[in-house]
Amino acid sequence: MNITREYLGGITTSNTNLLNFLESIDKATIGIEVNPRTHMRGATAFWHLSPDLFEQHIFNINDLPLNKILRRSKSLKDVERSYRPIINLIKKVLKKETPDVILLNGTYYIPWMISIAAHELDIPIVLRYAGVLSRETRWSSPRARKIFLAMERSFRKRVYSYIFPSQITEEVVRKEVYKTAVHKAYVIPNSVNIPSDIEIRPPVDRCIAIVGRDTSIKNFEAFFKIHKILLRQKWKHEATFVTKPGSMKNIPKTINIMAPMRPEGLYEFYMSQGLIIAPSHFETFGNVPMEAACLGVPVLVSDQMGCAEVLRLAGLDNMVMSFDDLNAVAERVKKLCGQQIMPHQLNNLRKKLNLRLINEKILAVLKEAAAKG
Repeated sequence: MNITREYLGGITTSNTNLLNFLESIDKATIGIEVNPRTHMRGATAFWHLSPDLFEQHIFNINDLPLNKILRRSKSLKDVERSYRPIINLIKKVLKKETPDVILLNGTYYIPWMISIAAHELDIPIVLRYAGVLSRETRWSSPRARKIFLAMERSFRKRVYSYIFPSQITEEVVRKEVYKTAVHKAYVIPNSVNIPSDIEIRPPVDRCIAIVGRDTSIKNFEAFFKIHKILLRQKWKHEATFVTKPGSMKNIPKTINIMAPMRPEGLYEFYMSQGLIIAPSHFETFGNVPMEAACLGVPVLVSDQMGCAEVLRLAGLDNMVMSFDDLNAVAERVKKLCGQQIMPHQLNNLRKKLNLRLINEKILAVLKEAAAKG
């Protein structure tokens, strides 16, 4: 599977949960990391895994920056030619390791490269959607958007089966990307791994926060505007943004900025808040609000996020709304902040996101694909 090391990335969280589960049942896994950085620290998220069951291969492509390649490329074929040396290296590793099946997370250029290598070796591929590339890149240049759409659509000829973290993701891919039915598709939400020894505490009043990496689709500007509306209304509160320092330049000075932290630190942070806000234009799921909600902290998410489906099923409809009218959102913020999630609602939520159950479902999809390979 392709792996990443970003603490605030949903792919890293989902992969770590799955890798922990696979290790617990003695399933060996190969992690492929293609990294554009010149320098990087060790991937501590995976250090606890047994070397007998997990092997990591890192391919450094800092000399092949995507933006530079896109500028000189007229088509997806041109991009493929530029990355062919890396694709061949990935093929060499896969040929040596002989995996039964490849699990790819997302449709960006790194899983795209791995998909080409695996397909050329006739290794069955399961694609787990993590972001819809054509939506994530809609702020790119017209030529780049055309290439990214072609990249996303190209998976169809190589993938055996799909895992969608939400129904809205399946609908968007079917209607906007492929424009036809997606066969061998399974809707399986991302799991949430809350340590059993964490004591649930009452949410803190008048503290709101947002967590995530700076990408346009996350719509962080909406959080800034909501914060300003609340200030104008004299609703005293503390607003915090957990993100990579220096990633955004238009953050209001009245908002606290915190650097990314390990999962254990994030859990403590969630429980120090009264409301976690997620205003994304679109997300295939949304791990952050689900982690917070499973700790008993109220959330307010956009109705264009996959996790909204889980909240509704858990009886938490009031935590889902459109972010088109930010004045209405600000009113909902005031109502939800510090509100406790009822025990039966929390129980419903945790059952829907049960780590063991979800990973068993993913394993079943992987086994089916491996058997057909």
